[in-house]
Formats: sequence, structure tokens, C-alpha cells
Amino acid sequence: MKQQRTAGNVLDREIAVTVHQHATVPPDIVFDVLADLPHHMIWGGAEASTLLSMQAPPGQATAGTEFTSTAEDRICRMRDSSVVTEALRPWMFERVTESALESKKHGTKAAWLLVHRYEIEAAAEQSDVTYTCRLVRASGLPGLLAMFGFPVLRSLAVREWARASREGLGRLIAAAETTARA
Repeated sequence: MKQQRTAGNVLDREIAVTVHQHATVPPDIVFDVLADLPHHMIWGGAEASTLLSMQAPPGQATAGTEFTSTAEDRICRMRDSSVVTEALRPWMFERVTESALESKKHGTKAAWLLVHRYEIEAAAEQSDVTYTCRLVRASGLPGLLAMFGFPVLRSLAVREWARASREGLGRLIAAAETTARA
């Protein structure tokens, strides 16, 4: 999707990454792990960062559930405010996140809008999980994240983002499989 670059958005278009993984558990178990927001502290979320804290209501999240979290990666610290926009058990879970980033090196600040979507398909008594993260809007691209702003370097940045997202999705699948064994 092409977007207009405005004073509040340094992107000329959305940037997205999609990763897939097979789970040896049915879709409802994967969904239940996703919808149990406090449980994200165990597997860390599918993003490319380390989840440090989360304030979320107990129980299964539904559309409209709001929560906050903090995270960091090698480049930035993030304070996130999220809302679940779709929770269709056991097939889909989506949340929109407004993220306040601050680079660790120079303290540069930016605001991002991200959409995280999990689609879960049944595969016999197992599942195939697809995670897509879309960076919809960014007021800045601090540090190495500036690579997203240059078409020549964007593919390298997206490849690294996909690698980290694949690792995060793997942690989700492992948590769901552990839950099924318990």
C-alpha cells in the first residue's frame, strides 16, 4: 500500500514482513496462547525485540482489549500502547500498536504505528501460523532503522526484521506446544 509522506510520516509506503511456521498443536491452542496477553511475558511476542514489561488484563483478550508494554532491542527502547482489533478464535488475532521509540545511542525519539496480525489455519490436528507485521507510519527512523528509509537498503532491513520475527514466532509456537503438553 502506498502512503503519502507527510510531516508526521517519513515513510513513502508501508513496510511489512510476513513469516510462516508450522505448529504441532491445533489452532485453538495457538490462539489461546496469543489471546492470553500476560502470557506474552513468557514467550516475548513475535517482534524483533525483548519484551521487558506488560500491563494487561487477565484472561483471554477480545477485540477492544487495551494493554501497554515496554521492550528493547539492540537499537531502541520502546513504550507501546496496543489495542486488540480482531480476536476470532481460533483463526485470527490482530492488534494495533502505537510505539514510542528512543534510540539507545543518541536518544533520538520517534513514534511508530504498527499492525500485528496472526492467521492460524488448521492442518489436520495441527496448525500453520502466519504472522504479518506492518509498519504503517513512522515519525522517524532512529539509528540503523534509517535503512528502512532508503530503497536500496530497505530489503536488507526487511530481511533482518523477518529473521527476528521468525524467531519470535518460533517462541510462540514453542509456548503453545508446551501448553498442550502440560
